Amino acid sequence: MMRFLQRTLLFGLLLAGLVSADRHPLHLSSATLVQTAKNQWVLKKTLFTDDLEEAMTAMGYEPIRLNDVSHHQAKVQAYLDAYFSLYKGSGDPKTAKPIAWTLDAPYVYDPESVHIVLRFTAKPPFQLLDGTLLSTFTDQKNVYSVRKSAEGWSQHAIIDSDSPSFVVQ
Repeated sequence: MMRFLQRTLLFGLLLAGLVSADRHPLHLSSATLVQTAKNQWVLKKTLFTDDLEEAMTAMGYEPIRLNDVSHHQAKVQAYLDAYFSLYKGSGDPKTAKPIAWTLDAPYVYDPESVHIVLRFTAKPPFQLLDGTLLSTFTDQKNVYSVRKSAEGWSQHAIIDSDSPSFVVQ
């Protein structure tokens, strides 16, 4: 009887630990911004699927699973419209002119990650504001690599809630 109680208690503690643990301990997205032609840019961004689903639920959507790409493309677009923006120049975004961008459809779903591609035209310097996932996860980091030519990387940036933007020179 004592052995049964010990095993039950051990099992209960392990189960409580699993239930309380995060799905993954790291909240990170990665992005590569590449200049493909004069003033033409392509941004490829990868986010953890469960993080994006949770952030979209926090935004007010019913809990969703992003595996149904055709059904959720517009919702992903609306989420990005709310949390991602570009502005001309390097000054205050409140007074700067916004830069239009388009989201390639469809986004690419993977059980672990969602891959999105944005395209825009802009002459540097311009400012990139990326608030994706920042309001949902306090430890979220959005990591950027910028390539303006085939010779190599020209810039790197880490966006977090303390500094949600950077200027591409």
